[in-house]
Amino acid sequence: MSGLLVGTGWGGLIRRRVRDSAEIAAVRRDWPDLHTHEFVAPRLTEQDAVQAARAELAYWWRSPLRPRLTVVRISANDFRIHRHRRDCRAPDCPVSTRRPTPR
Repeated sequence: MSGLLVGTGWGGLIRRRVRDSAEIAAVRRDWPDLHTHEFVAPRLTEQDAVQAARAELAYWWRSPLRPRLTVVRISANDFRIHRHRRDCRAPDCPVSTRRPTPR
């Protein structure tokens, strides 16, 4: 079966397979020193993605290299393709319209 699994599976949410054309929310990590970015934590709703971003922030808090985190809307297909890219610097990747760093 094709599609992307969205959700956590072990944190109270159940993973769901969504079609490649579905729009999902994801956390975008921007690495300021490396000038690259990556997408992690695909979620069905923006609220769930904000919670995932807070967990990401807690994880990276003590690191000497901290990413800037934002929540973006992205298609499941773009997320799946982007997952295998390393050191992406493409200017056409989705960015957040807001700048809410999770607290």
